Amino acid sequence: MGSNKPYIVAIFIQITFAGMSLMSKAAFAGGMNTYIFLFYRQAAGSIILVPLTLLLKGKEKRPLSFKHLCQIFVISLIGITLALDAYGVAINYTSATLGAAAFNCVPVTTFFFAILLRMEKVKLKKAAGIAKVVGIMICMGGAAILAFYKGPYLKPLFTHQLFHHLQSQSHHSSKSQNTWMIGCFFLLITSVSWGIWFVLQVKFL
Repeated sequence: MGSNKPYIVAIFIQITFAGMSLMSKAAFAGGMNTYIFLFYRQAAGSIILVPLTLLLKGKEKRPLSFKHLCQIFVISLIGITLALDAYGVAINYTSATLGAAAFNCVPVTTFFFAILLRMEKVKLKKAAGIAKVVGIMICMGGAAILAFYKGPYLKPLFTHQLFHHLQSQSHHSSKSQNTWMIGCFFLLITSVSWGIWFVLQVKFL
């Protein structure tokens, strides 16, 4: 069970991200301001996580230098403020499905920056290296298909008001190709920001 924990956590995170995309889109479709929604979401997360951190890790306090404080600020600015604001705008302009699928591009950007900073090596003569390259191509192909090919709309399996609201909002947004492409551009910014964020976190930790 111990060796499978990272995979279980990874699946749980993907499910959480999908739910986050759906709920974010529903909030924006209902008229919620993007930045106010993100502020409330981060504030709620802080209120929950700060007491838990103090309770579980309070004994592991370490002195924080000014240099480390600046590094944390830059990492948070890129991976939280920039990425989440861009993601919120992108979801508002596109759809919850594309927003959730965009997370598949994060391994691509992370891998790219890891290679750029010499934290990762690709050996194309080995099976592991080939698997990495093929995986990256599949991620990029899947995201590109969802970005450029919207296809016909499917009838929802559930008749809850939330799904009707999302469907009508998605149909409205699909009428404007410009709006859709702007949303895709912001998703690209989000993926790049998160890729840099993961790499910087590894170097900092």
